[in-house]
Amino acid sequence: MRKLFLFLVSAVLLSACVHYDPFDPNDSSATKLSVLGDSYSTFEGYVYPDSNECWEHYSEIGVDDVEMMWWYRVAVEMEWSLERNNSFTGTLICNYHEFPNGDHYMRNSFIHRMYGLGNPDVIFILGGTDDVYKNAPFGDYVYANWTDEQLCSFRPAMAYLLDNVKRLYPDAKLYFLLETDPFPDSITEETRQNLIESVHRITNHYGVDCIDLDIHKFWNHPNVKGQKDIARQVMERLEVDFNV
Repeated sequence: MRKLFLFLVSAVLLSACVHYDPFDPNDSSATKLSVLGDSYSTFEGYVYPDSNECWEHYSEIGVDDVEMMWWYRVAVEMEWSLERNNSFTGTLICNYHEFPNGDHYMRNSFIHRMYGLGNPDVIFILGGTDDVYKNAPFGDYVYANWTDEQLCSFRPAMAYLLDNVKRLYPDAKLYFLLETDPFPDSITEETRQNLIESVHRITNHYGVDCIDLDIHKFWNHPNVKGQKDIARQVMERLEVDFNV
């Protein structure tokens, strides 16, 4: 009996030490998540395609391991596998390019990269911060028949993005993650409120869940605490939606 007890205790302790691996290629049964993002979600060696540019200063603000990234934390907590992390630093949702090196970022905007998310069950879109930081026009609310000119503005491009992502991945659960106070020293309160109102209105139009985020940052990027902030606020919503 004593040997059986010790065996059971050892088994429990061993199972507690097992670390879930969201990159396990053999875990075909796991729910698959994909990320469409900007620098907040990049990490060198963990973006798709691998030519996507990553923010190169994460190690300088303490985020020196992929396990610290918000999406990695969420995957481990939910025991999901990572399908694609199609994030690219400095990119806007829209195709606005009237700023230094804007043509480069326009070619890699969210609405250009939305096709490269694989075959996910859950999609997280985290963006919009660079649209307001780089002074992209908000534009009008347009929900069909978009022109190239309209896609250089935030509101039409945001609608175009959600419209197409829902069409491209009809079986995926979609979340838009909105930082509600991006670049507080660089944008006006009016711009901030316009961003929030725009995202809430467009996500509501498409029936897409929006998770508002309050993020701790250093050098205008989520540091270790900030990555935890994102993961915690996302998990609070997932715990309700997935009954975990």
